[in-house]
Amino acid sequence: MTEHRVGFVLWSWQLEYEKPLRFDDADAVTVDVGAQVRGPRSTQLEFETTFSGPEGVAVRTRATSVPLSLSGDSALSGAPAVLPDSLVAGFLPDEVVRAPHRCQVRALRAAFERDGDLLVADTDPLPTFRIHRHHCEVADQWYWAETLGFGVGAREELVRRHGWRVPELRGALSDGIRRVDATWLRTGQLWDLIQVRTHAHRHGTSIAFVHELELVGDSGGPYAIIVERT
Repeated sequence: MTEHRVGFVLWSWQLEYEKPLRFDDADAVTVDVGAQVRGPRSTQLEFETTFSGPEGVAVRTRATSVPLSLSGDSALSGAPAVLPDSLVAGFLPDEVVRAPHRCQVRALRAAFERDGDLLVADTDPLPTFRIHRHHCEVADQWYWAETLGFGVGAREELVRRHGWRVPELRGALSDGIRRVDATWLRTGQLWDLIQVRTHAHRHGTSIAFVHELELVGDSGGPYAIIVERT
């Protein structure tokens, strides 16, 4: 940030549990991280991380960020930009991919609505969460990982409210989540009151939960969309 005046904002993130990896399965895990510059004008930075145990890769994540040109103030204010050549030059030729990453969250939501069966849509009062300081990082903006917890909380509330009449929802608590896809569209700020609107769909052999995080009283669209699949 100091040398190149570049920061990054996470835009798209995926996590997939490929096989169990428990405490007594291994004394240690191997973490491998790879990075790529993406986009025809170097407008994305993508990281893929794997966590492996004795049986191979157990968890895989992919994070795609967009670069910002920092103004230099203490709040790290920035504007969307391309990666400077001085940074791109540090990557190997096969680590520079001209095809951009395409976030699949909106397409997933459309597929659930088109091809799946709506099990339940949460109704008022929606679960709400206040953005407090422990949810924030730089410049009192929310830390992206905390917002995943808001989605988890909304899913648990949905199952508590409706699991008695839709028993298959309970598996999302007992069996757990296998795949998470998320995108962040706007930044939550300190003291914002966020509500989470959740729909649960049966899609094939899995249950999908779509969470839209919205600012209470604001009609400007969701701040983030999180998709969880069993």
